[in-house]
Amino acid sequence: MPIETITKAGRKRLRWTFKRVIEGERVRKAKLLPAGISAKEADELARKWEAEIYALASGTKKAVVTIGECVSAHVADKSRDWKDATKRIQILEKWGSEYAHQDAMDLHDWSKGFIGYLRASKDRNGRPKRPLTDGAIRNILAYIRASIKYAHKVGRLDADQTSRMVIPPVNNERHHYPQRKEMLELARACKHRELRAAIRIAFYSGMRRGEILRAKPTRQGYSLDTTKNGRPRIVPIHPRIAVLARRVKFTLTVKQFEEAWKRTRDAAGYPDTKFHDLRHGAASEMINGGIDLFTVGGVLGHKSVVSTQRYSHLVTDRLAAAVGRIGKKR
Repeated sequence: MPIETITKAGRKRLRWTFKRVIEGERVRKAKLLPAGISAKEADELARKWEAEIYALASGTKKAVVTIGECVSAHVADKSRDWKDATKRIQILEKWGSEYAHQDAMDLHDWSKGFIGYLRASKDRNGRPKRPLTDGAIRNILAYIRASIKYAHKVGRLDADQTSRMVIPPVNNERHHYPQRKEMLELARACKHRELRAAIRIAFYSGMRRGEILRAKPTRQGYSLDTTKNGRPRIVPIHPRIAVLARRVKFTLTVKQFEEAWKRTRDAAGYPDTKFHDLRHGAASEMINGGIDLFTVGGVLGHKSVVSTQRYSHLVTDRLAAAVGRIGKKR
């Protein structure tokens, strides 16, 4: 059970290699051991892996498909179709040592331990690390879960056990709907010409930040070749932003945008307002103007009516106001 020390990405790691002839067949295996593992733990893990190899060779045990193998197959087969491929692959590679050798059919206890580690303030070597929020943890587990589901779909796994994964609940629903007054105060406080235009466009169109930065003004409206739901769409141009649509060309990077937005909201006195809230404000304005949820969802580019349901309580508020007018003199 040779254990050797190698250097990977500038750091020393332990690697296990196995070269034997079992029942007339040459078997060669090599695995990178988890970072921070002790020599004793490495020997125990190596013995376990060697026993599994002999069991497989003798036919007494079925091959284990690891999460690492599921992820590798998913990336190789499907990453070309992912709009967020670069980001997703970086995240999967970053945490690869935590799932590379984990049995993809034994997910409950592993996912609990993984969540605990991601929430921890120290890494496996006792060095300080940044604890992740439950939202970030949920995204990581969602990427891993998708890979396991794909492995089952293509026949690499006999069963899909992802329902046994523990995934922290996250409530991302926000209930802040900026009105026109807040939007104008944000725009007046903004010192950056492009961001000032983006603030108005977001409020009068309901477009997301990324959509605003890449939208192409046409006679029919803002043209978006690709959107979050994967479908192209046209967003009508409100008369109050028609001049901006003609004159403003966006050159801001995402980082520049975020930095300018933080300065703007602080200067305007709205430190907790997110740029995305302006999109919610647009939905609120449409609903309060009597527009039905289906149409609002169409303007916002929602693929499913479920996404638009977050605004259903606004419709209820408007109906309550209408009922309150019953019996009043005109």
